[in-house]
Amino acid sequence: MNIAKNYANSGGGVIAIMHDLNLTSMYADNIAILYQGKKLCQGKPQDVMTDEWLSRAYECDLRVNTSPHPPSMYVLPHLAVSRSKSDQ
Repeated sequence: MNIAKNYANSGGGVIAIMHDLNLTSMYADNIAILYQGKKLCQGKPQDVMTDEWLSRAYECDLRVNTSPHPPSMYVLPHLAVSRSKSDQ
């Protein structure tokens, strides 16, 4: 993802089909959400990665930026960077 982002930042074009919503929101400048093969919405991540749009796309109630009620847990990696063997 860093390679694609760097390429885009240097003027290149990148189109990616993503299924990981968190990774998409971290790297995308513009997102199109598809529903039943058609574009449901498009725009900046903060404009389209909302409760309303994602709930419509996935046909279930989704909440953005909220953690589940205790004792439930979730793991949300914010950054994945390879470590050298000496770092482990």
